[in-house]
This record gives sequence, structure tokens and C-alpha cells, in this order.
Amino acid sequence: MKEKVNNGMEHFSQRSGEYGTQALAPIKEHFPELADYILGHAYGDIFQRTTISEQWKEISILSSLIAMGQYDQLGVHYVMAIKVGMTVEEIKGVLLHLAPCVGIPRIISAFHVLLSVLKQP
Repeated sequence: MKEKVNNGMEHFSQRSGEYGTQALAPIKEHFPELADYILGHAYGDIFQRTTISEQWKEISILSSLIAMGQYDQLGVHYVMAIKVGMTVEEIKGVLLHLAPCVGIPRIISAFHVLLSVLKQP
């Protein structure tokens, strides 16, 4: 399990950079079991699979988080989406296509998260 956690941390760090490190820090400090679970299972296993492209992985996660109204993790996945080659215009296209399904208020909230991520140095 420790190897999956280490592989997951490497994958997560490469994709999310400083933004992800800052987002994960409080979880690692105050709830290390959850951090290990996330890194070992999600990033050390599921994200390592090659069934779908890195971009499709991020599209599915962005869509799911927005549909559930879970904006706390959205910034990390915007960073990851850009890191794997998605453009801001493509991300905005995903948001637009989600609007009829999830509603305009959720898309506006998701767009505000995108804007805040883009303002980060």
C-alpha cells in the first residue's frame, strides 16, 4: 500500500503542482488516513490506468464535482486539466455543456472557481 501512496503522491504532485500541495496539506496534517486513501487508491491506482486519456479523466471528474456541487476540489482538477493539455476554452466548453444538465447556478459557481485558479501565480 505504501508504494501506491508514494506513486499516487508523485502523480498528484506532477499534475497539481503547488496548488494541489496547498489543498492537500491540511488533510495530510489533520487526517493522514484520508490522505493515504486518496493518494493510494485514487492517484496510485485509478489514475494510473490507461483505459481513457488523461484529459478524459479530468473531464469526468470536473463534470462529477460540478454535478454534485462539490467546488472545494474543483480548483485542483482545473489545474490538473490544464496540466494534461486542456485549454481554458475547452474547460469553459465543458462548463457550457453541463449547464442544461446541472443548472446555471452551479456553472456560475464552477466558473468562479476557474477564474480564481487562473489568477494564481
